[in-house]
Amino acid sequence: MKPLFALIILFLLLGANGNVHAQTDSTRVFQQYDRHWEMRPGLYRVLKEGLTGVIKASGQVVVPCRFDQVWNPGNHNYIRVLLNTKTGLYHLEKGLILPAEYDQIWEFEEGLAKVMKNRRFGLVNSEGLMVVPYEYNHIWPRNKNQFKVLKDGLFGFLAPDGTTIVPVIYQQIWDYHNDRARVLREGKMGFIDESGNEVIPAIYDQVWEFEDNQARVLLNGQQMVIDPNGRNLNVETAAKTSKATTSTPPNATVDTLQFGQEGKPRIRINRDYIEITHKEPPSKNKTKAFRKHSFNTHLSGFGLASNGYLDSDGKEQLPAGYEFMDPIQRKSLEVSFYPVEESVALLGNWFGLAFGLGLQYNNYRFDLNNATEIPEMGQSWFPEISEEASLTKSKLTTLYLNAPVLAELQIRNRYNRQPLFIAGGVVGGLKLQSHTKMVYLDDEGSHKRKMKDISGIPSLRYGFMAKAGYGSLSLYGTYYPVSLFDTNQGPELFPYSVGLMINFD
Repeated sequence: MKPLFALIILFLLLGANGNVHAQTDSTRVFQQYDRHWEMRPGLYRVLKEGLTGVIKASGQVVVPCRFDQVWNPGNHNYIRVLLNTKTGLYHLEKGLILPAEYDQIWEFEEGLAKVMKNRRFGLVNSEGLMVVPYEYNHIWPRNKNQFKVLKDGLFGFLAPDGTTIVPVIYQQIWDYHNDRARVLREGKMGFIDESGNEVIPAIYDQVWEFEDNQARVLLNGQQMVIDPNGRNLNVETAAKTSKATTSTPPNATVDTLQFGQEGKPRIRINRDYIEITHKEPPSKNKTKAFRKHSFNTHLSGFGLASNGYLDSDGKEQLPAGYEFMDPIQRKSLEVSFYPVEESVALLGNWFGLAFGLGLQYNNYRFDLNNATEIPEMGQSWFPEISEEASLTKSKLTTLYLNAPVLAELQIRNRYNRQPLFIAGGVVGGLKLQSHTKMVYLDDEGSHKRKMKDISGIPSLRYGFMAKAGYGSLSLYGTYYPVSLFDTNQGPELFPYSVGLMINFD
């Protein structure tokens, strides 16, 4: 028993000595660092002189202590590092992959990672080699083994090896649907296939997605139906419709010949008889209605706004002697009504011009207590009343017939419903009427008096108008660089208004 006991004691001593050596080695590894944290078994984040790195338990340096921050290993053992707000990349086994000179580095997916440098995007492979140079404004995630890219406002598609599938020449590329994707180039629309070929040229004003191998398109205001190769199916569709709606004798055969053009008699030759039909061409009214629907501007409507005026320096200050014209803002309102509108499409269904005709009524309400507050220079605008009378209401109103011309930009969603829009342009005005009104009290009771056709207010004027909104509601504003009064006929004041408008369909 004594030899066995001695052998056990020997093994215990050797094990303890091994642990001491392991602890000693581990202590020696971490002594050269200020602090250390375990990231995962056998891997440590270490701090030395305020900078961070990564080492293995053996002391092997994975990331040198040169960085402000290091992150835990991500997918495939990559470690992101940060130095002076720039990001780099290391690998547990491969070492340095990307130097810390990038704005952002994303996770690797299928061997590629998106990087951003100088606010431009590119792609690198797992070895840190640049596959797609960082020259794009944005790169979308991989879809159908393609990367959608944006460069200087234009879209295209790249292959994973960086080669071009779809050149970066399109203003927009929609998602693929039934092996076709809609594209917009130079204001015209067409289709590309999944190989990047422009199988249907971008010549149309508007195109819709393919359903049952057919798609509606709009060309020069005319609607057509095309197949996936761009062939016009209108003739075939018309023949099918005619066949479905026309009674066919029992002895008719499928083998028939059809002749004729749109708007002219159609001859159908059957085995036992000849049938002649006549189909009227689409009316001009329908064509016009479709054109209007394809680009419907938002000029016409009913508006309510707060109005006022600015001096020549753009401030809401009144010249000396005209302080009485300081408007009561909550009661000084504009009412505008534009029932007439015509539109012209310039670039597809997203940019065009709107022409209109309507009325603009402006009411400027004053805070006067009696007529003595009106100086001599302004008394000619108001009816004469007793100086002892107490004013309860005093105002100046104008009514103009307006003819605005606005350029409108529409931002449509994928379903072409209720677009966001921004419009701006000029407006000319013809004065129809102007007057002042006073309501006052005296010993005989309440009275109301008007003075029409105020002298000094210009008969013609021009200004600027802007609108922005969604659907039937919009914000709008006007400004007139023509003074409310002619030169030497009153103060130099320039009218403006800001309010809401309900747009007509």
